[in-house]
Amino acid sequence: SSGEGGGGGDAVEGVTGLPGVSYPSEARFGERRLVGMARATSDHAFNATIWDVVVDTDFQGQGLGKALVEQMIRTLLARDIGNITLFADNKVVPFYRNLGFVSDPEGIKGMFLYP
Repeated sequence: SSGEGGGGGDAVEGVTGLPGVSYPSEARFGERRLVGMARATSDHAFNATIWDVVVDTDFQGQGLGKALVEQMIRTLLARDIGNITLFADNKVVPFYRNLGFVSDPEGIKGMFLYP
């Protein structure tokens, strides 16, 4: 599997659960196939960052990634989170632009510490 957004994704085949992610009771691994997921973190006050949008390659191009991001945005806005950010590889910038995201007007890029 590869990411439809973000920096690409890890394979989800055979996944028994991802740390910190709760699944609906209907998502029983082995009985049903996980074909996509999106993940964000928030300070529960003003800000959220979308980190992962992953759609199984067999299901890409059907609008699932778009639907995941749109639902994520609706959920965050319903929780009064008004500042939604993400980091995207250049190859998926158009995907996020089509969903209303814009590059930082001041050209600020993410910074990382690799100790």
